Amino acid sequence: MPHTFNSPRELLRTVPVTLALIVLSVCGFLLYYLGAPLSWIAAFTYQEFSVEGRQVVFQSSPGEYWRIITPIFLHFGWLHITFNSLWLWELGALIEQRLGGVYLVALVLLCGGGSNIAQAAYSGPSLFGGMSGVVYALLGFCWVYNALLPNGRLWVPRAIIIFMLVWLVFCMVAPTELLGIGSIANAAHLGGLLLGCLLALPLALRHRQQGPLRPMDKEDD
Repeated sequence: MPHTFNSPRELLRTVPVTLALIVLSVCGFLLYYLGAPLSWIAAFTYQEFSVEGRQVVFQSSPGEYWRIITPIFLHFGWLHITFNSLWLWELGALIEQRLGGVYLVALVLLCGGGSNIAQAAYSGPSLFGGMSGVVYALLGFCWVYNALLPNGRLWVPRAIIIFMLVWLVFCMVAPTELLGIGSIANAAHLGGLLLGCLLALPLALRHRQQGPLRPMDKEDD
């Protein structure tokens, strides 16, 4: 899944949405890492919260609909932001290059919001964040799209798909907190994957009806 660009200007012109998502994610991480006031971080969480003593207290936030999306930009560790940015670069840039930025924006909004809702419904009031649900959605989208329309347009190496699915199952069944990995938003991961798979169906079927597309060159990483 190579992405080759001859200049920074070409990079910005070709994948601006992917770059913007990575920059916003890094900004969300810096809010946490640099010790921004909790009220700043609480402005972007799924539910507003405050800390009373050593207890986190959640409050309802009626009308603050941006909270459905903004948790995807919050990251709470170096590995968290690094891996999510790398996968976003690989999968997001692939979709943006081959289908366009509008499709990527739509996927991020729908799957980011959907994965956050799934996590909130599963875990109840809690602090969670990260682009992982979106990353799994992009993976599922590419996987199903190319399974139905195997032209190489959104081709992802099978080894990556297997690794990501194994990691998903591992995080769901293993005591990740005891292993030092921390708490994992498994519902967001699974919800994002399922949403990405479902959203790929109508687009792949529509493109299939339009006739064969020019195959893209396949190249192993």
